[in-house]
Parts: sequence; structure tokens; C-alpha cells
Amino acid sequence: MIKKNKKEKEFDLEEFVKKNKSDKKKYILEEAKKITPPGTIHTNLYDAYKNKEVINKFIKEYINLKNDTEDQIKENIVSKINKFKKNYIENKLPEKIATKKNSVFSLVGAEIFKSAQTISKSLSTSMGSLWEKSASCSNNVINTEEEFGIKITGVDAIALIDGKLTYIQLKTAEDTLTAGHSPRSVMELSIHDNALFGTAFKTGSVWHFRSQNINKFAGKDFWTKIDLEYDYIYDQIKPMILEIEKKYIQLRDSKN
Repeated sequence: MIKKNKKEKEFDLEEFVKKNKSDKKKYILEEAKKITPPGTIHTNLYDAYKNKEVINKFIKEYINLKNDTEDQIKENIVSKINKFKKNYIENKLPEKIATKKNSVFSLVGAEIFKSAQTISKSLSTSMGSLWEKSASCSNNVINTEEEFGIKITGVDAIALIDGKLTYIQLKTAEDTLTAGHSPRSVMELSIHDNALFGTAFKTGSVWHFRSQNINKFAGKDFWTKIDLEYDYIYDQIKPMILEIEKKYIQLRDSKN
């Protein structure tokens, strides 16, 4: 619960919006100090609980300020994908190809398998941040790291779905989350009144996220929830991955 002080200045959304990211973060963290989490909240999630309680006071109105056109949304998605691709090809890819980490493949001299395993794992992990940034292009979604410089543990986006604030944890596919981490994800999402677990793609794999109370949505079902076109996103992601693959083969072969 938030302890109210009669002399406390009333929150002004218009003034808050004008603040830079650093000042928005400072405001939220200062307000969070006034909140005492209930005893049912795990100590590891105290900060997440306090921050979301402050954010919940204004986030619905904050989200409602977003008013991009369909063309602007698509441009923003393409921009984020291109930025990710450029960074991965120019920085991450050469770094990962040069990795000397031992594996079964390196032990037997299967260099192609070794590097392919390293790159596919790296790309899959790195794309997690791309889904978060793509989701934030929706007029119904806010990414707290992008907007306020604050990461709420276990939350990749806050969305306004059917008029309700919904806290989202987002992965690449149904089996990206390891089965052993499912209880932790459930605990992280359970501190919010409304939450869902989503995946960027529906691969048909077995779900590793298991909860009786938190809904999960994959691929098109997820993107539709936040009012974004899955087919459009897929059409941008496919050539990106294929281009990264092509560049990987070129770099790999040039070293052999």
C-alpha cells in the first residue's frame, strides 16, 4: 500500500511526461521508498512490487498518450529490427565466431557444428530484447526500461488489454524458458493483478511455462493481444535471420 501524506504534491502526468528518462526514474524510485510490500511478496521481488505500485498510478493514462499511425508503427518496428541486425552482424557475430569455448564438437574437431551451435544460441538469446522493443511499438504497450530506465523483475512489457493493465513476460518460443525456471516466472508474474506469458512465435513445441492462473499466448495470438500484426513482424524477421545466417557462413568460411 502507498502511504499518503496530506501535504504530498499531487501527481501531474503532463509534468511527468516532460521529464527526461533519468528524472522519471528518479521520481519512481523516490516514490517507491514510501511503499511497504505485503508479507506475501517474496523478498527478491520487493523492488519489483514497489516500482509497479508507483507505475500503476499513472501508466494507463501514460499509455493512452501513444497515438502512432499504422505506418509509423511499422516504421518503428523496421527501425528496431534493422538496428538489431546491424549490431548483431557487426559486433556480436564476429565475437561469437571467435569464441574459444570448448564443447563436444570442438573436442572432436567438428568446427562447423561448434560455431553453428554457438551462433544459434547467441542469436536466440539476443533476440529476446528485440521482441520487447518490437512490442513497445504498439500504442497499447510500454517498455519500462525504454521509458523510465527501470526494469521490473520478470516483466518485459506493460500493456493495456481490454482496458486492463497487463504485465507481460515475453520469450521467443514455447520452449525458450527452461522448465526449471517456470516456477520463478510464475512467481514474478503473480505479484501483478493481471499478467500473461507470451512468445514471439508459435513453433508447436511443448510449453515450459506452466500456471493455472496466468494465461499464455504464442505467436499470432500474442501479437494480436497487443494490437500488432504478426504477419508483418514475421515478414521482417525472416529476412533478418536469413541475412545473419548468410553473413555467418561468409565469416566462418573465411576463417577456414
